[in-house]
Formats: sequence, C-alpha cells, structure tokens
Amino acid sequence: MNIRSQVSMVFHLDKCIGCHTCSIACKNTWTDRKGAEYMWWNNVETKPGTGYPKKWEDQEMYRGGWEKNSQSIELKGVGKTKGLKKLFHNTHMPTMDDYYEPWNYQYEKLLDSPEGDDQPTAEPVSMITGEKMTPKSGPNWDDDLGGSPEYARNDVNMKDLSPAEREAMFQLEQMVMFYLPRICNHCLNAACVAACPSGAIYKRGEDGIVLVNQDRCRAWRMCITACPYKKVYYNWHTGKSEKCILCYPRLETGQAPAC
Repeated sequence: MNIRSQVSMVFHLDKCIGCHTCSIACKNTWTDRKGAEYMWWNNVETKPGTGYPKKWEDQEMYRGGWEKNSQSIELKGVGKTKGLKKLFHNTHMPTMDDYYEPWNYQYEKLLDSPEGDDQPTAEPVSMITGEKMTPKSGPNWDDDLGGSPEYARNDVNMKDLSPAEREAMFQLEQMVMFYLPRICNHCLNAACVAACPSGAIYKRGEDGIVLVNQDRCRAWRMCITACPYKKVYYNWHTGKSEKCILCYPRLETGQAPAC
C-alpha cells in the first residue's frame, strides 16, 4: 500500500448528548435498503455497556485485530492458515442475535382495521422471515442504561478486576456514564484488508479510506471476524460485505461527512 495521507474523524465525547442524529443521518444516506436493515455504520453507545454488536470489545470471543507473535504480528482470528480452517464454520463470527433481527410494524393492520370492540395493534414482524416476532435487542438497546446491573456488570473492560474493584466501579458507573459514537476507524494497518482472501478490501492512497470492492467481494466474511470494532457488516440480500465509506463522495466535493 502506498498511503500518502490519512483522513480521520474526531468525536468530542464531552459534547455528545446521545441524540443519535449522526446515526440517523448515516442510516438514511447509506443503509436505507434491503439487506442493510441491521447495519449501523455509525451508532452511539452508552458506556459502560455491552455495545453493538453485543460485547464487541471482547476479542477473546470474537478474535478481532492483531496480536504480537515473536518479532512480527498476525491476525488473531483469521489469516492464511487460520482462515482455511474456518472457511465453512467460523466460530468467532457474530450471529444475528449479537446484532438484532430487523423488524417493522404492521401499520396497515392498525390503520386499515374495521371498526370493532377491540383495539387493533401494529404487531412487530421480522424483515427477514416476514413472521411475527418479539424484539429482544437493537442497536441502542442499552441506551442510558450504562450503570444498570444487566449491562455494567457484563462490561468486558472490567473482567480482570477483583470482585471488590468491580463492585466499586459498578457503584461509580451508576452515577456517571457517557456516550460513545462509533464508526469504522479506517485503520492505518487495517485487519480487514489483511484478512480478505479475495483482495476486495483496500485502502485508498490519497486519503487512507478503507473501502470494499463490491465486484470482487466473495462473502468470505473474514473481514467481519478480523475487525476489532465489528464495523464490517454482511448484506444478507446481496451476499456482500459492506462498511463505512467515510462519505468519500462528500469529501471529494468539499462537504463534511453526513454524520
């Protein structure tokens, strides 16, 4: 790679109020289509918390990123040899439950129901199977609940603390939490680029933006495992991997990214 420049994004965490305007701007611009319903290239999380997908920070579970091996580095979960072993069954891949099964509501049933004694409801229906479902999680499911027992006590960042230290941290987190907007970091040494068997992911030399060539992508999904931030998604409709493009069409015309 001949990277001559590296563009970056900065989020001022002291100013973020968790309004999710950046998430919606990105969603409406880039992922408002079939197969991308569960994709949130930009999402705002409550910290402490489990994040999106759940426990994305737990690299022992997802095996993302790099690890040092003797005098060099290698990918934790995938690679030339490791990737072949997991070609047909990757145990470190996030499942749909780690994200959420996208759904919509039966608004027609609510609005078009004939007059009667009972109150019609708009029941949730899966956008994948078309069947009725009960939503159990979402992209910001733990929003404003960072200090709750369910989320704070399961924060992977506290797994190495003693029970006393963890309890002290939990008491503190019930009083203090913050919001963390997350997008693809377009890493200097991107693990997703190194992991892709078909060479579909590349880093642009002029600005360092990491992109996925949709024509070359063969849906190996090694990039999803390799990404330590879990910011590469699989489009179940097109059978291609997708990720944040840092709004490069906007940058090239002198505009700020949508988020």
